[in-house]
Amino acid sequence: MLLSHPRIYLDATGEYTDSLLIRRNKVLAVGEDARHAATSQDPRLRPDGACLFPALGDAHIHLWGLGLRPGTIDLRGLDADAALDRLADAASGGDGWIYATNLDEHHFSADQQLTRRELDRLFPTRPIRIQRVDRHAIWVNGEALRRAGIDQHFQPGDDGHAARDDSGELTGLLVDGAMTPVLEAIPPTTLTEDRQSFLEASELLRQQGIAFCTVARCPVAHIEMLKDLADAGELPLYVDALVAGTDDGLEGVLRSGPFDDGGKLRIAGIKFYADGALGSAGAHLLSSYRRGGKGLAMHAPGFLKRRIPQLMKGGWQVAVHAIGDAAAREVLDAFQDVPSQRRRQLRPRMEHAQMVDPVDAPRFDELDVIASIQPIHLRSDAPWAPTMLDDSQLSRLFAWRSLLPAALAAGSDYPIDDLNPWHGIATAMTRRGADENPFRPDHALTRREILSAYTDGAAFASHREDYLGKLHPGFNAEVAILDVDPFRAEPDEIWETSARLLSAEQVE
Repeated sequence: MLLSHPRIYLDATGEYTDSLLIRRNKVLAVGEDARHAATSQDPRLRPDGACLFPALGDAHIHLWGLGLRPGTIDLRGLDADAALDRLADAASGGDGWIYATNLDEHHFSADQQLTRRELDRLFPTRPIRIQRVDRHAIWVNGEALRRAGIDQHFQPGDDGHAARDDSGELTGLLVDGAMTPVLEAIPPTTLTEDRQSFLEASELLRQQGIAFCTVARCPVAHIEMLKDLADAGELPLYVDALVAGTDDGLEGVLRSGPFDDGGKLRIAGIKFYADGALGSAGAHLLSSYRRGGKGLAMHAPGFLKRRIPQLMKGGWQVAVHAIGDAAAREVLDAFQDVPSQRRRQLRPRMEHAQMVDPVDAPRFDELDVIASIQPIHLRSDAPWAPTMLDDSQLSRLFAWRSLLPAALAAGSDYPIDDLNPWHGIATAMTRRGADENPFRPDHALTRREILSAYTDGAAFASHREDYLGKLHPGFNAEVAILDVDPFRAEPDEIWETSARLLSAEQVE
């Protein structure tokens, strides 16, 4: 096929051409070379749109789990009263678990709270689990606590927190490790449900111009599902799956070794969590939150320093969730213990890299650590971050420019946040929070930098930089059609971008 358009961007530098010759889903030639090499047997296609662009990647996403289950009630953006009203309307009847997600107490007014008592009043006999927007905390009622075997004597480990009121009663708010008994009491989703969630979420990505992604936490039980889809030619995206590092079945995966089918499926990474989330005060900090406490470390001291070098010696790429500056330092210290040649080969990743001490920022480049960032989190977090962090801490938050020239790979963290990459791109350029106020604009990324993070940066993080993220000769013909030119438009226009991918049938 000879694909033509006045502006076909070849990569994130802004270089463009007017023609691509595509055969067997590969870019064979560009520009004048493409037109000369085309024959009468090559179909011609001239799509409408402002420009054509390399398909984007999402370097950190969850395509099942995290509340992606049938019947879940979405509470995003609601205060406590509105959330209770929606729950009452949506969960009438039945006797099973009630599931809700995306609640954020930063939308509550000063006199509002959500406790077990309010939930017990609405649901005295049905258990309810409400996920905080970051999935690092839940609100539950008395029946959920009962089914989980939690009573007033419950004491979570060091990796969790169970909130109590002034009288010492459990409020029903459980953070990180304290959630475990409730999560274990909830009936699990079936593989059929998870497969459907995966396919539905994948289609949402394709509708935004995204062709490849990193699944940020893959249970061992889902590996065969992905392999079956790949074998059947039914994977809608190029998938790089990071296997959960604490999964009970991990040892069997390690014995089998990293997997790469040379096509759409790669299972060669292991994912750990160094800390929790900032909004629930679980991010592990070097100094205390305004309200006190330094957050939560998810593993015993020294665990990551032992485990990461072992796994990378075995050929595994390792990715670690680290939001707080103490967690970031711990992870960098662990990566430093890996031989430099192995680091360059396997490309360790820090997921989020949200808050980094200035002393540690240069270590990303020095240690060849990829910063896997989610710009849309700035929009969500910036309005309330000053209520939790002091000025010195805020100066370290989302300080993306301090991480350069390390490799940046951008994603969404969906369903925790907005999956639309164009919203993330616009946010990275403006640094505007949801309140429209700029947050540390000196750390804004240029359009080339952020477009690169969503294309060749995301591909590099997934070891796919030789065939995804660009439209150079030899690359896969994964082409997005945009109604806005990201090299000419202002950020507000980029925010409104509509995109679609050329279908496989069109480029065969």
